[in-house]
Amino acid sequence: FGKMFAVDKSTGLEEINAWPALMIMSSFVWLVVAGLLGLVMPATQIFDLSSDHFYTTLTLHGAALTFPFSFQLMMGVGLHRSGGCVGKPVTGFFAAMSWLSMNLGAAILTVAVLMGLKVSVVVMFPLPLVGAQMGVWSMESVIVGFTGIYLVLSCMILWYPLLVLKMMFFGRKRAELVLSERSLNEPGMLGMLLAAATLLLTGLPLVVVGTTLLLALYKILPMSLAAWAADPVVFQYTFYLFAHNLMEAMALMVASAMYATLPLYLADGSRKLYSEKLANLALWVLLVTSVTSGLHHFITFYPNQPAALSYWGNIMSWGTGLGAAISIFTVLATIWQHGLKPEPGIIAVLIGWALYILDGASAIVTSNIAWTYQLHGTMWQSGHFMTVVLSMSLMWMGVLYHHYPVITGRKLDAALGNLYIKLITVGSFGAAIVMLAGGAAGMPRRFADWHPEGWMLYGNLILAFGLIIGASFAVYFYNLMKSREISAPMGELARA
Repeated sequence: FGKMFAVDKSTGLEEINAWPALMIMSSFVWLVVAGLLGLVMPATQIFDLSSDHFYTTLTLHGAALTFPFSFQLMMGVGLHRSGGCVGKPVTGFFAAMSWLSMNLGAAILTVAVLMGLKVSVVVMFPLPLVGAQMGVWSMESVIVGFTGIYLVLSCMILWYPLLVLKMMFFGRKRAELVLSERSLNEPGMLGMLLAAATLLLTGLPLVVVGTTLLLALYKILPMSLAAWAADPVVFQYTFYLFAHNLMEAMALMVASAMYATLPLYLADGSRKLYSEKLANLALWVLLVTSVTSGLHHFITFYPNQPAALSYWGNIMSWGTGLGAAISIFTVLATIWQHGLKPEPGIIAVLIGWALYILDGASAIVTSNIAWTYQLHGTMWQSGHFMTVVLSMSLMWMGVLYHHYPVITGRKLDAALGNLYIKLITVGSFGAAIVMLAGGAAGMPRRFADWHPEGWMLYGNLILAFGLIIGASFAVYFYNLMKSREISAPMGELARA
């Protein structure tokens, strides 16, 4: 992996290349971990292994895929984009803490899971404490696990957003670092700014609650003073206020990256979106509707959550579809008006975008009050969650295809890129559809015995498509390993 992301030192761009390259490299290490664990899950069912293995891999797979892989990949590529657009270095304390807290936290959480802590990536409090009280896992594993989660959250809520805001509004622009200058009001940058603000503002309540609980777990603060933070209602609402908006913030960032990358591959060379105003409108609609749409996570908690809040979450969830529709129109109208050069990078972005649209459709269904009672506890939800994380990751991997030559000074093979696209299209859409179909058939999620009711059919198909996804990533990595030095002057290429 180090060889894949060796930074080109001949261009003078190390200050915007080095930390992003390390983050991207680290994310792919975690992708390998998550991928192998993802294959182990159905294997434990097929070979009738201990259910303990299933729940261990379930927790590790979900956590590794979501945070140190997907978010860190977005963080690395997004920071590289931002640095080249505003002409400021990606260096300093915030950059170091972003990388360190994410990877150290993920490693500590992994240790906790191996110690016996088995909760899903979506922590339902007070499940971790109840499990310890019932002897399912030790209290020590809970403390270690919360420590890891706290570090990961500090990256996403504090260090990364503060780094982005610092680059956007502070410091001196350096002409030698400007690769493609953009204003903050352009669609290619607006989403990055809105996402950073969303992560910071919606995450601060969770920082207060999480810090209070962690201090109590380490016995620095008396538990009596932390009781308010341990109340399930307080923890769950602060957690989901951030967790849901984390996904929406990642969507804003990747939409912004697509708005910036698509014009570079237009056939007529115009480098213009169909309408920047529509693109910005889509970002604002997504932001406004998504802030409170996370209430749909608690529909099944009625009457603990009042029906009015559930309906509000339902309405706002459907409102995000309006923003998505505007975005879909803008992208398709741009391609229709200007044509498209079908190079692997942009095609990979569009495949991920299409998968994201499929995921959005599944989310609209399950955010409906009536349907959520049928689907919430099924593989439909697992399919939705897997698809949203995978689709955004695929889009960032496509954007990385464009940025890779600037970071490393090497070019990728188009034939291998096209093979990756074919494999990931079949694997990702196949896995998503099978998981949704399994959920519609009543297949439960987070359940270690798929044999009753014929659920192994879906399990076998998930494994088959998972192997295809794994093969596509292997091709992607092989392409990075076999990348060749670029003969063209890097100064010209970097600013292309």
